[in-house]
Amino acid sequence: MEDLQTRLNKLTNTTKYTLKPNLIKEILDEFKKRMSDKDTFNQAVEIDEKHHPVHVSQEKVLNIIDEFINIEKFNVKYSPKTIVDGYGNLAVSYNGDPYVTLRLLLMAFRTHNNIVFFSKKYYAINTKIVETLNMICEKKEYAKKIAMVEFDVIDGIIANLQTFFNEMIFVGDKRDYVQMKKKFVIPTIYSGYGNVDVFIECKDFKDLLLDISEYARDNYIKINYYDATQIEDTIVFLNRFELTDCFVLLSKNTEMIYKFISELKSKKIYINKNPFENYKLGITEKDLIYTKNIMMN
Repeated sequence: MEDLQTRLNKLTNTTKYTLKPNLIKEILDEFKKRMSDKDTFNQAVEIDEKHHPVHVSQEKVLNIIDEFINIEKFNVKYSPKTIVDGYGNLAVSYNGDPYVTLRLLLMAFRTHNNIVFFSKKYYAINTKIVETLNMICEKKEYAKKIAMVEFDVIDGIIANLQTFFNEMIFVGDKRDYVQMKKKFVIPTIYSGYGNVDVFIECKDFKDLLLDISEYARDNYIKINYYDATQIEDTIVFLNRFELTDCFVLLSKNTEMIYKFISELKSKKIYINKNPFENYKLGITEKDLIYTKNIMMN
């Protein structure tokens, strides 16, 4: 079997601008058709379910593909004075959530990027998602290969290979991200998607807590629970790192609510509210592109 470096070398970035909206639409339509095949989809899911308890929904996969099919505008463009293009080669370190794989894969595809997923779980379905799109791209003569998925590669090894990549995407716990970021000199993008901090001061929110716990269990989400005996320590601990991505406070104590709102450095704070009603990855196509302005006499 080829080593990782050899496999990465085969994923060569195409510098020539190749935006073909009609062809991209054709590829996405066929991608949806092939991912709609229940037999092959279920085969992959059954393999993964032997090792991972969370079921991957074919309906949800197809809905995500539809989202991208229905996007009419392209963020990449070419004109004599301005080029908006993808960075080139993207690396992703994450827990292996297949829905994250699918979203980032289609974002990379639409923004003229290659992408390598360093996954920790869901070997069969992630491989099916990536290789199905690769196969269609080659068949349609769009590109021979735009993506790879690698498993159980530690961040230290990824860091040693970073000269191959133009941008690093990390999805997961911010404490892990802070440690990983020290090893990288290339630009990094961080999303705390899949990790939620929940502070419980009041036991009266049992139904809400149950809803949060069930959604987390069914959607690859890790919940970090804290309780009322750790108020100061919790705030100090969470503020030590990057901004908290999503924080939930279950409390009827007005003074405590004000303290968290005032002192906690967090992008989103949910007070006695379900954070999953509009829960998103937090990475968009605009994070995967750059603008090159051209000045000439």
